[in-house]
Order: sequence, then structure tokens, then C-alpha cells
Amino acid sequence: MTDISFDDLLEIRRGGDGLTMGGGASHIGRIDTVEEWETKAEALRAIFRQTLGRGPTEVPPLDAEIVSETDHGDHVKRSIAYNVAPDERIVADALIPAGLNGTAPAVLCIHPTTPYGREQVIGNDPSEKGRDRAYALHLVRRGFVTLAYDLLSANQRKYEGLRDFDTAPFYEKFPEWSVRGKDLWDLSRAVDLLETIPEADDGRIGSIGHSQGGGITIHAMALEPRISAGVASCGDWPARFSKNPFNNARTGWWVGRPFLRPYCQTGKPFPIELHEYLALAAPRAIMHITALNDFKYSLEETRLTRPVLERMGESVTRVFSLYGARENFRQVLHEEGHGFADAQREMGYAFLETKL
Repeated sequence: MTDISFDDLLEIRRGGDGLTMGGGASHIGRIDTVEEWETKAEALRAIFRQTLGRGPTEVPPLDAEIVSETDHGDHVKRSIAYNVAPDERIVADALIPAGLNGTAPAVLCIHPTTPYGREQVIGNDPSEKGRDRAYALHLVRRGFVTLAYDLLSANQRKYEGLRDFDTAPFYEKFPEWSVRGKDLWDLSRAVDLLETIPEADDGRIGSIGHSQGGGITIHAMALEPRISAGVASCGDWPARFSKNPFNNARTGWWVGRPFLRPYCQTGKPFPIELHEYLALAAPRAIMHITALNDFKYSLEETRLTRPVLERMGESVTRVFSLYGARENFRQVLHEEGHGFADAQREMGYAFLETKL
């Protein structure tokens, strides 16, 4: 499996004037200009949207309302209710640095798979793991405005009578959509909300997440142009190097992307892959942090995983280099498993400080 390649990232179909009408011969060539990459990027986004299914098109007014505001000494917690859909209203917590004059860069803090939901990232999970994942709290103390909300099926958005992250009722209501599509819809609504917060600089918006939140950050940066910088920890893995790609398209509990299921069943490659999602962020800034011993790979298998992930990173870097923005992509590989330890968090925070 160490011969896995990601060279297809810079491949595009070329031909004469009749190419798109099926006339004349065509061939696969190598992309070497920004214009060619952006043609491919547009096509990749179309493929991505197809795999997310069809959701609603009506975007309601936010109708944002401050529910409460609490002074926590070094920051203020402002809880805001707003509409994510015509029939769905949720609450998000904005953390704002105390004594802020003017505006500050703002960061969406997307929580991992935890029953605490947004409470974990704002610092209300007392466990050691919770302290590691309190990135909304850590970042407000570094001068950022942060925003955290519950993902669908977690904490206050858990379906009654079901465990956290059981998504069955969603598909009863939206059989042609996907939970990941809904996640990305909700994230864009959170960006809309950030743009209404007076202390947040809407020209400097970032996203950070671990695990589930990391995957959402990667996918959001592929589609949501208002996010300028992202940090994703242990959020995704190359499907072509996966021990079980059904992780993306489960048949029960958290069912993220059911439209990928036929690819899993037939053994066909996914139509869009991790290296492509990462490249779609270009030329904006993204840091991809991942453990070599994650996604069912052991510490003993890092001799296999390291060269594959290094090759993937090199491929993505080539796209950023087309824009003269090589420094806007950084991949961090570690051997500490599925966590967000101090060393990785510090690199992520520093990256956001530099890029925002």
C-alpha cells in the first residue's frame, strides 16, 4: 500500500475546441497554471456537492437575539439564539476578549464527537481530554473572538430518546440530503452570525476543530470562501488508504455521507478525496494535523502511513505553490494517536495568529 499516489491532483483533461462536446481526441495533461487549477477546482466542488445530496434552498433571516451575557474575567460569554433553518433555531456561544477595543479576528470552534457539544470547546468539560479540546477558551485568551455551537445530534440538539450523534430522524426528514451537508449548511449560518457580532472582524474569519470538528473544517474550507484560515486535527484520512471507508458512510448511528455508500460496497474509489478537499482551500491558509497512528492504523504501522501522508502533503503543496502561497499549507504529522495534545494545539494556534 505504500505505492499509493496523489499525483492525480494536478491532472486535467485537455483537448481541442470540441472537447466538451465530445469531438476530437482528448488526453490527460498536467496542470501548471492557476487558471487551469481553478477550472478543475470548480469541477471538484460540483462533485463534492453531489456527494452531499440535496438540501433545502430557503435561507431564513438570522433573527439573532442575545439570550445572556456573562462576565468571566478575561472574557465575556455572549449566548446568541438564531435561525439555522426556517423551522430550526439554536443557541451559540460567542467568547469575546475582555477590554477589546475595536475588532478582533474571529474563529469558529467546531467540537468533536462528544456529548458535551459546544460546552467542551468553551471549557466546560472538566476531564483531561476536555481541557485539551477547549480551543474556544484557549483562543479567546489569545485575543480572538470565538464562536461555538452544537452540531446536529449533540448536546442541546440531540434527538429526544436517542444517544448523542444518532442521526436517524434527520434522514426521515431529509432523505435526499446528508448530515455532512447539514453540518456545512450550519457552519455557513454560523459565519453569517459572526458577521453580525460587532467585535468580530468579518474579513478575518477562521475555523478550528478536532476529530469531527476537524473534518468539518476541512470540508468547509473547500466550499465556504469566507473562511480565511483553518486548522484541522485528526479530521480526515485518505480514503484510498483507508482500512474501512464505511467510516464515511455508516449504515447506523452517525450516518454522515450515505451517498458514498455505493463506492464502499463496490470497492470503487471515492469521487473526491482528502488531498482534493485540502487543495480546494488554496490560496487561503490551512493546517492539516493528523496522527500517523489513527483511523485504525497502529503505532507499529507508521512506517507505512508516514510516506503515504508525506506524499499527499507534497501533492497539496504543489497547488498552493501555483498561487505563490506555498506557506499557506502546512501538514503536521505526529504519533500521539487521536488527540489534540499541547504541542499540536500550540502549532495550530500560532498558525491562526500568523494567518489571521
